[in-house]
Amino acid sequence: MMAALRLDDPKPEGLLQLPENEWNHLLEFGDLAHLTLPLVLQNKAAVPDWVWSRATQNLADNLARRRRIADAYREIAFAFASAGVDHLVIKGFAQYPDFALALDMRMQSDIDLYCPRAIIPAAQEALTRLGYTGDRALANYPADHTPEMTRRGDWRWRGNFYDPEMPPAVDLHYCFWNDSAVRVAIDGVNQFWERRAMRKGPDFSFPALCTIDNLAFNALHILRDLLRGDWVLHHVYETACFLHKRANDDSLWEAWGRIHDPRLRSLQAVSFFLARLWFGCRCSSVVEHEIDRLAPPIRQWLERFSQSPLTGMFVPNKHGLWLHLALLPAAKDKLLILGSTLMPLRLPSPGTEAQAATKTRQLRRFWPSQRHVRYVLHVIFRSAFHLKTIPGTLWRGLDWWYAQRRAGRTA
Repeated sequence: MMAALRLDDPKPEGLLQLPENEWNHLLEFGDLAHLTLPLVLQNKAAVPDWVWSRATQNLADNLARRRRIADAYREIAFAFASAGVDHLVIKGFAQYPDFALALDMRMQSDIDLYCPRAIIPAAQEALTRLGYTGDRALANYPADHTPEMTRRGDWRWRGNFYDPEMPPAVDLHYCFWNDSAVRVAIDGVNQFWERRAMRKGPDFSFPALCTIDNLAFNALHILRDLLRGDWVLHHVYETACFLHKRANDDSLWEAWGRIHDPRLRSLQAVSFFLARLWFGCRCSSVVEHEIDRLAPPIRQWLERFSQSPLTGMFVPNKHGLWLHLALLPAAKDKLLILGSTLMPLRLPSPGTEAQAATKTRQLRRFWPSQRHVRYVLHVIFRSAFHLKTIPGTLWRGLDWWYAQRRAGRTA
């Protein structure tokens, strides 16, 4: 899939060799990774007819879903304006045209909005008046936004990731980078709000981050998910599309280098490195220079662990821990992150749907229906998962630490 999606020299030949059962696995994975539509629609000659038919149906559903999301956003924007709530659209349709080749090919599930922390309560109240309710079971889950809000109805998951009837949830973000959770301070993000701009969608306008700050936000979003061990594949692909498309835009990169301070540029360069490696995008000389200037521990992590976010989609790992520690100057922060990553002590609240579902949102077979029994089993399995990852994480971390020491002696 990644070979077929490369931007400099795509190689779709491997798709021609896939038997039908492997195509089914690939499409299931592509749906989860939000990459089925660009993969199939950009490689029509390399896919079977039945796959093309499936993708065109997905595209039609996605178009209808995008229109439903647009209608929901317009209603929310009007309610916010009436309540005096300022906001920005982040992610979603704000990714077009720089991060997505076509808006209809971009899969979107939620509406992500940013509001300054002080007006989050007013934003929640406006959404409540529209019939949105929050998921209380997610109230203690560590995130950069409040628990998602959605309109409760009789809709049920039917296995279609592009289902136009799926009610869009709303995530209210209160920060662009949660330094209190990550323990990595970035001063430059505080200025994103001041540089906001109006953008035009297909049939409406909306407030959003300016171009260079939108790039930074997405790069930092990738970095945050690398540290947490979350999936980053489609975010990296979209960043690669941006870098490839704007590689020769000298004025943009001059502004990027002038407005973003060295610390902010360096953190973005981690995501740029992965975009270039995984998807072969062209990069501006300014970006290339920033990648070359990465600190040795960061560079060595990228050289040793750049495939870990990919393999982690199949066999989860915690190799992002060592990148996290490399970004932390204070020993007390390193110890805090080390302990909380190896064995998190924060317990989830009982009742979330994820505690009874697989990655594909299917209900687990033979899983108890009683919510507290289900919760206990979920905690047991999650604890076993964390314990299982400790030996491999420590071993790879020791190897990375020794490589740094060896490099320091030979420098």
